[in-house]
Amino acid sequence: MKGVSHLSDLKKTVLCVLTGALTATSIMVAPFAGASAEKSASSVLAANAESAVPAPVAKGVQKLVRLLPELSSRKVVYGGDVDGPGVSGVKVSFVRAATGTAQGEDSAIFDRATGNLLQLDLVPAKMAKPAFPTDQQAKTRAQTFLTGLLAGNTYQAREVKKEEGKLTVRMVRKVNNVVFDDAYDSFVSFDAAGRLVGLRMFDGRLYETVNLAVLPSPQRVISAAQAVGKWKGQRPLELVYLLPEQEQNNQTAARLAYIVKDGVISQEHTGSALDAFSGKRLAAPVQQAQILNVTGTGEKWGAQTENEARNLLRMLFKLESANLPLAVLDEKYDDGQERRFFIWGYFPESVADADKKYHIGSFPVGISQAQKHHIMLETDAKTGRLIRFVYKQADEQWSTAKTDKSRDRKGAEALLRRLVPSGSNQLRLADVGTDKYTTLVADPLIGGVPVYRIGQMKEEGMYTITANAWTGKVEEVIVKRPDNMVFPARAKAINEQGAMERLLQAMPLELTYIHQKDRQTGAMSWKLGYDLSFRQTRSHCFCGGDVKIDTTLYVDALTGQTVVKE
Repeated sequence: MKGVSHLSDLKKTVLCVLTGALTATSIMVAPFAGASAEKSASSVLAANAESAVPAPVAKGVQKLVRLLPELSSRKVVYGGDVDGPGVSGVKVSFVRAATGTAQGEDSAIFDRATGNLLQLDLVPAKMAKPAFPTDQQAKTRAQTFLTGLLAGNTYQAREVKKEEGKLTVRMVRKVNNVVFDDAYDSFVSFDAAGRLVGLRMFDGRLYETVNLAVLPSPQRVISAAQAVGKWKGQRPLELVYLLPEQEQNNQTAARLAYIVKDGVISQEHTGSALDAFSGKRLAAPVQQAQILNVTGTGEKWGAQTENEARNLLRMLFKLESANLPLAVLDEKYDDGQERRFFIWGYFPESVADADKKYHIGSFPVGISQAQKHHIMLETDAKTGRLIRFVYKQADEQWSTAKTDKSRDRKGAEALLRRLVPSGSNQLRLADVGTDKYTTLVADPLIGGVPVYRIGQMKEEGMYTITANAWTGKVEEVIVKRPDNMVFPARAKAINEQGAMERLLQAMPLELTYIHQKDRQTGAMSWKLGYDLSFRQTRSHCFCGGDVKIDTTLYVDALTGQTVVKE
């Protein structure tokens, strides 16, 4: 894992290892066998070891050397503690050079308390004629390696992939002949010479002992055939139009796809996972959006000059900006997009113009209450198209104020009429705000099919309007709808039943132990469910915010192909 090797330099704790015995007299390196103490002393890298490496780590090294005999001729350098990213423990390097200088290439990380191997990184051999093991050979050897590391836990080889010059086997944990969700998976890699060169896992889960008493018994689960019937009956797929994540210069072409309702990734299981006993979906209920019909005025909102920006504020948001100082700045991005920012208001002297957009709402000391207003317009620098509006005034006293969501909804609808294209428009509207703010997200429907941008977050829409729930004042508007969109005809899509069949052919339902963590208490509970086997062929991170729809796995509605995007 990148970023780990250099961290060992922060704290060097190097000990002498002679035929398995630890000596904490000085910082040095030594081979496992075949060298005298005198010769080892000549390999001293530094003096005065800060602390002794725990005996469990030495035992972990010995176990690894027994499993990989090629390491028995190496000198062992203990590199001290490392702390992330991804794994923390004690680093050990296996030195090839007779000089005793660690090249920082062949290394492993062990758990300080238990000596368990957490990560292995050996330099892959470069071969003119690669001789990778066959998939079956790799699976068998990976299974043997993990069996040598573990006591009691059972792993089964699954997917085999070639990437970055290595052949990597995904190892899936099984208990009661049931797979665990992928937080417990491990990855064993081989190089082009057929050597085992790598081990990865998530957070040391390879060695974690699960209390069998807390696991539901699989004896009374519904059959796989019953699970498929219930899965189809609950219609877990939704037909949508998908827009590309990045803005397109001229024309934005939408893709027609069947996605899993409520997202593929829903905490530790896919959105279509079923309880293995009741057959009901495990996904939590999702707030249903309302359908809003809006007749658009067809007005075009944009600004490239100061006068156009002031007119936009006056006409659309009923705000005057003449008495506030103005800063105008442009930004260019790597993907070719250009943005122009018009920012009005007084800021502390320490805030440069380029940083004002990060300090909206931060007012200097000494100005009057009437001067405590910030306004920002963000537009496309090339076309002038409105992208974002922000308005912020000094905090007021809310002791007598009352929230009025109905008022905020009416104000948002009036604003939407002026933002959407002319004529009849259908929108999916949902309030994702709080008691203090009403945040309404609106996504268009074309022929009854919702339109989403790939990567869109739950709190975002093609139109996002945020109002102060006490005053009703609109404080932010974001428009992410491209000007020129092209949609394939819905009539060309395969039917929903066909899409479900295609998905199950590619990723059949599989009986799975699913761990669920209570976000409030941290308590862990276990479910036994039928989940898409997608979870056992791909690794995913549950970090960051929640996406509105997850396009990691979907069925192309025109070709019927199951698409997996890692």
